[in-house]
Amino acid sequence: MNLINYIKDSFEELRNKVSWISWVEAQKSTVVVAAFTILFALAVFGVDKVFQTVLTEYFKLF
Repeated sequence: MNLINYIKDSFEELRNKVSWISWVEAQKSTVVVAAFTILFALAVFGVDKVFQTVLTEYFKLF
């Protein structure tokens, strides 16, 4: 029974005691996170390509 009470109390706290950001603010934050995720992925891709090219040329020497 403790688990059931814990889950009920958790939902009650989430509904009534947590202050949530507005829907518009959540959407703006999501766009910012998505943009930085894409930029970071492109940066990692670029570094990976540079290392791949450098290592390929290095091993061609041998």
